[in-house]
Amino acid sequence: MAMSDIEARPLFGWWKILSFQVELEDTGERADTYGVDPLGHIVIERDRMMSILTSRERLSNDPAALFETMIAYSGLCRVEDEDRLIIKVDTAWHPAWIGTEQVRFFKVDRGVLAMTTAWQIHPSFPGRLARGVLMAQRNNV
Repeated sequence: MAMSDIEARPLFGWWKILSFQVELEDTGERADTYGVDPLGHIVIERDRMMSILTSRERLSNDPAALFETMIAYSGLCRVEDEDRLIIKVDTAWHPAWIGTEQVRFFKVDRGVLAMTTAWQIHPSFPGRLARGVLMAQRNNV
C-alpha cells in the first residue's frame, strides 16, 4: 500500500551523505567503497529523488577510475510500507540502471537518514551477498 505525502514527509528534503558502506552478509564486515568521508547528496521531494555519491579521493584523470568512484541516479519515486523507497530510475551514471526499480529500506530518526539496499550479489565481492548501507544528515537549506 502506498503511503500518503503527509506520512512520507520526514523523508522529503535535502540530505548530505555522511557514509556509504558495503556490508557482507556472511561476516558482517563493512567496506567503505567510496572512502571514509565520501561526498554526496540525496534530494527527495514528493514523487522524485536524485542522488550523487563520489569518493573524496578522486584524483585520477582516467575515465574508468572516475566512473568506479561515483554513483548518480534519479527518477520517480514512491514510499511503500512505511520503510521502502522505490525509485523508477530514468537517469543514471550507469546505463544498466535506467528503467529499473531500485528499492531502498529507510528509517529517519532525529534528522538522520539510514538507508539500505536489499541483499544481493555485489560485483566487488563475487559470490557473496552484500548490501549498501548509507547514512545521511538532513540539510536545512
